[in-house]
Amino acid sequence: MSTSNCLASLGAATLLALTSAGPARAENCELRMGPYTSQSAADVAVQQAKSVGYDTSSVWGEGGVVSQISNRRYFFNVFFSC
Repeated sequence: MSTSNCLASLGAATLLALTSAGPARAENCELRMGPYTSQSAADVAVQQAKSVGYDTSSVWGEGGVVSQISNRRYFFNVFFSC
């Protein structure tokens, strides 16, 4: 298993643990997932979250500049009822 797939799986497992551990309320919550070191790793995590039924935002990057892509980190939000 590649590092990006391992990190994406870990993020999905963390998401499931956090959402199932909270008390049931009628409001909506969101959880920021990341940082991922590449957009492709974040995209894999988005697809994993969607495959188990969660709504997600699109992936966005923060940090770094065009000449320093290695400093860039990627995030997305997962939306769920809490």
